[in-house]
Amino acid sequence: DTLSARISKVLAASEEDPVPVTKLGRQPFLVTVPSTGEVVGLETTPIAIPNTSSGSLKLAWLITEGSFVQEGNPVIRFDSTDAKLSLESQENTLEQNHQRTQITTLTQGTDEKVLGMDRTSAEMEYDYAVTVMPQDESIFSKWDIITAQADVNYSKERIAFLKSKGKTQQRIARSDQQILAIERNRAQSEINVIQNTLDSLEVRAPLTGLVLYRRDRRQEPQIGNSYMAGQVLVEVINLDVLQARINVLERDGGSLAKDQPVVIKLDAIPDKQYHGKITTVCSVAASLERNSPLRYFTCDVAIADAGKDLKRIRPGMNLRGDVVLQKYDVCFVVPSSAVNYREKERDYLVYLQKGQKFVSKP
Repeated sequence: DTLSARISKVLAASEEDPVPVTKLGRQPFLVTVPSTGEVVGLETTPIAIPNTSSGSLKLAWLITEGSFVQEGNPVIRFDSTDAKLSLESQENTLEQNHQRTQITTLTQGTDEKVLGMDRTSAEMEYDYAVTVMPQDESIFSKWDIITAQADVNYSKERIAFLKSKGKTQQRIARSDQQILAIERNRAQSEINVIQNTLDSLEVRAPLTGLVLYRRDRRQEPQIGNSYMAGQVLVEVINLDVLQARINVLERDGGSLAKDQPVVIKLDAIPDKQYHGKITTVCSVAASLERNSPLRYFTCDVAIADAGKDLKRIRPGMNLRGDVVLQKYDVCFVVPSSAVNYREKERDYLVYLQKGQKFVSKP
């Protein structure tokens, strides 16, 4: 006999040894995948300079580094002098436009009334000329008849001219009003843009936390300096949320998703258990060590209940995390060694004890 066979024979259970069994009962159960990782720091929210039509912004006020702020508290203010001057200029332009519109409207109304009076006068002259126009050559001279006919034609042409003038005057009036409307809309649009700029010149904290400066080339932000949109001057540190980075084997990472819960245990604090959620999942698995065949999905985790132990926790501490894929509040749980897989039927079964016998149950 081989050595392994001899050992198996010695350790084999005798007929008198009982078959190991366990009591079946309902209990909660978590389907998890293991991971390893480390603490990377606290949750940090950068505050970027807003994008405005003026381009760069001049820093006018900055909250003191190390200050604790509540959500909505101001942290940065930019100089608003140029924006206020532009706003005043556009408001003056808009007011002038309103005044010009009123004057133009009154002028156009007066011109219409004058033109209406001229047309009425021309029509009355025409009616009179037609009524009294001499036609009998035996009574009136030929010169009087020709002169009267000329007066009728003149009155008729004057009526047609005034009608044409009225249409032209209306087109000019509409054009003038449209030009004023375009100028008015342009000024109002500029006012809206400037007002939005003014509203964005005071930047408020997006969450409650500790304010730290973002140093560019080891230089702190300075009052009076100009900064471009998108630059980050300060960061708000959320002292209630700890950031961790975990690595899940590629074979176990097919079901990873954002907001999945993670149970965290720190090697340095083995007696405590923390809970977090996945914030980001790397879309491509990669090796953690050079030439290693093992590939991992890297995930960032926000741990929300580590606030009381922040003094004991430092970035770089190793941890073990269980990513919860499924959670069952009540189910039957059996040891994996009690589950048998049948190749032919392609199913699983366990054995249930009934009296002195064991009955298979798929």
